[in-house]
Amino acid sequence: MQILATFEFSTLLEIAITELEEKGITSIYAVPLDLRKKEPRLLDNIHRADGLSFIDKGMIFAFLLSTIGASKGFVWPGGPIIWGIAGALIGFAIGVALSWILYLVKRDKHQLQIKKGKKGEVILIVTCEDNQVSVVEDILWDHKALGMAITG
Repeated sequence: MQILATFEFSTLLEIAITELEEKGITSIYAVPLDLRKKEPRLLDNIHRADGLSFIDKGMIFAFLLSTIGASKGFVWPGGPIIWGIAGALIGFAIGVALSWILYLVKRDKHQLQIKKGKKGEVILIVTCEDNQVSVVEDILWDHKALGMAITG
């Protein structure tokens, strides 16, 4: 049986490996995962989307300000069409700028976490006999495994 578990890189992982070796399990394989080195792409395409969008807030603000501009355009010189279009353009620019500022703030916080020493995760693969599965599972859960899978 193989048991796959993920851990944060910490001393609890080292203690779990030591306990497994004390129980007589010698086939233990640990693989550290690397952290992302480069920033994700900003523009999505049809094949890949990461949920980050700059135009959603822009469209909302464009709708709001074009509605206000069109309604006020009935009393302002220029008419409702001109003020509606002007409101839409200004609202879209405000929304995109707001999204861009929020993205920069989140990106800087994420980069600070990486610089502070945030460590990646480790995949632990343990090969054991069928009768040792429950013992291995208990040890791994007790030492704060993030997730676990058992393959037969």
